[in-house]
Amino acid sequence: MSHTGDANLPVPYYSRLGQPLEAGQTLNIHGKINDGAQGAEINLLRGGNEITPETSVILHLKFNFKDKKVVLNSYENSTWGKEVRESIPFHAGEDYDLRIRVLDEALEISANGKKIVDFAHRIPFNTIENLAVKGDLSISGLHWGGRFYKLPWETGFPGGHLQNGQKINIYAIPRGDRFSFDLIARNQDILFHFNPRIKEKVIVRNSHRNGFWDKEEREGASNLQKDVGFDLSIINEEYSIQIFINGERFGTFQHRAQNPIGDYIGMRIDGEVEVTSIDYSA
Repeated sequence: MSHTGDANLPVPYYSRLGQPLEAGQTLNIHGKINDGAQGAEINLLRGGNEITPETSVILHLKFNFKDKKVVLNSYENSTWGKEVRESIPFHAGEDYDLRIRVLDEALEISANGKKIVDFAHRIPFNTIENLAVKGDLSISGLHWGGRFYKLPWETGFPGGHLQNGQKINIYAIPRGDRFSFDLIARNQDILFHFNPRIKEKVIVRNSHRNGFWDKEEREGASNLQKDVGFDLSIINEEYSIQIFINGERFGTFQHRAQNPIGDYIGMRIDGEVEVTSIDYSA
């Protein structure tokens, strides 16, 4: 999986947040677990980037590859809290994708698209100041972003339209059988309809113009699953819409717009899906 602005980062890695976190935001870290890895940890802290008697740890996430366990805990006033233990989701020598989403009541921890656990807040999440990543892994991308999106959700594109070569990046989690992502014209016609159907294991593509649906396309098997997150990238190229799922090309959709550079003025997302991140790149 990849994200706009990805870059290899050194480990250990330390970062200070520019502003307090808000509910709905997600930390996404991905890369590779080292061959023969013994352990790794991710800490969200207040008061510094190392665990000392002067710092508080809002989340201590420690991977023990030997014991095949992940340990979650907090640390405040020189005292560790009660450990939470879960089966480790990653393996030495393999790629990993870790997401920590801020909810009002907990930090939601997901690995490779599947939720591991909700870690209930013990210390207010908006006091997090520092991030530290250590251990036997590499980082190929790290990103804070996202918000809560209430569906149906509709927005116009920056600059008034989806530009030639521009990419839309979405991270979403199917919560039921069907949902849709649409590119909208000025007259509210749907110029591109992307409609996964989980039970049928198919993704229907179509357009809806002048009050009628056009000919739908169903080619290509879908591996999307309920409650398993996925990355979707939509790219507006000269002759077609390019579709990528989890970094791999899924297919293309020939433009049904008269002017592909100017006709896509907005997008709409609706259905049984939870959206955690949307961004654009040139």
